[in-house]
Amino acid sequence: MKRAVIVAITIVALAVGTWIGWPREGGPVDPTAQESAGAAMSREQDDFEDPVGSPGDDTSETAATERVEGDPGAGDPAVEVTGEPEFDETAPSEPVEATWDESVRAAARDAALATIAAFAATDQTADAWWDGLEPLLTPQARPVYQDVDPRLVPVTEVTGDPEVTDETSTLLAEVAVPTDIGPYTVLLTRSDGAAPWLAEQIRPPEGS
Repeated sequence: MKRAVIVAITIVALAVGTWIGWPREGGPVDPTAQESAGAAMSREQDDFEDPVGSPGDDTSETAATERVEGDPGAGDPAVEVTGEPEFDETAPSEPVEATWDESVRAAARDAALATIAAFAATDQTADAWWDGLEPLLTPQARPVYQDVDPRLVPVTEVTGDPEVTDETSTLLAEVAVPTDIGPYTVLLTRSDGAAPWLAEQIRPPEGS
């Protein structure tokens, strides 16, 4: 009798122990899995609270600072505004009327003399010869005389004072310049009364 009671108590104890250790749904509980799930939830919570990075993460702080400094402010213009261009208020708005007087004649004689002196400076290299002559010519005349070989220029020096021989137009002048092979004629032109005389043609003496 006692034996039967002991067996019955043992069966009941095993059944109760099995019922207590078995989960209500699913299989047996894995303590390791529960711990891993808790750690993952903790990391997600940390990331949500500090999306840039942890307080000790210098790299994250630097990246955030660079993004802020690199972005233009809300009130900054998209294009840099430069100052308005400056205009020369002293420049004449209209051409200066050209006339003839003694100062204009003197300027024409000086321009013709300088042109023939540079043209006759044939003892220089071709580049140096052209550097001296080019500024005295009009833009239209420069291509004509640029390829001249100074070794073929017959004149070598100016031998007298230049003289204005034609002043029919206030914008054109002809000046005769005496040289060692005869008088050269320089045709000068200017754009208005304030512009300098420039050589348009250099004519050699007749018959040379």
